[in-house]
Amino acid sequence: MNVSIRRISGFAVALSAGLLLSCGRSTTSNEKTAFTHIDSLTETYLILQDTLLNSWNKLVNDENEKIEALNAALSHLTSIVEPRDLVSSLDLQLLQLRQIRITQKTLYNPDVVDEFDFASNSLISEIISLAEANPTLKENREFQSIIEKIKISEGRVTIYRSDYDSIAQEFNSFLESNKLVLKDIDQNCSLEKRPLFSLSSKN
Repeated sequence: MNVSIRRISGFAVALSAGLLLSCGRSTTSNEKTAFTHIDSLTETYLILQDTLLNSWNKLVNDENEKIEALNAALSHLTSIVEPRDLVSSLDLQLLQLRQIRITQKTLYNPDVVDEFDFASNSLISEIISLAEANPTLKENREFQSIIEKIKISEGRVTIYRSDYDSIAQEFNSFLESNKLVLKDIDQNCSLEKRPLFSLSSKN
């Protein structure tokens, strides 16, 4: 009788220990899975942020190159084109263009994008028209090289903006899908979606 009781007691103890170990392993496994999920989201979040920043920097660098080329073109025009007031007017347009350049904050306002694009296109058109009407400038290789840089830079605008919009849309989708856990990834995350050039052009 005592032997049977001891056997039953021993079995109960072993069963309890097994259940405890099983629960411990289950909890550890769940914690590990949760950690791995957050870790994966963090990596994706950081990659999207870096990609978005790199895409924006491409836009900025292209605009810098275009504005510097416009400035160089106007320097050539100063000593050749008459009346001088015309070149002074173009210089003023370039100054205004610098002042209304699109930033990640002003991109939220479609009117700013439209204003910048209109000012940029107008200035480029006027400079190219003056260049084509002046025989001296048409034969000036340095000046024609500058004009070519302006055209190439302007041609890249649509491509770079499209690339930026594509990445911004992916980033915005990530925010929407993971907004409940993003504070665990980045406490400073505002959950604010990035504006798109394509939305600005539709307004």
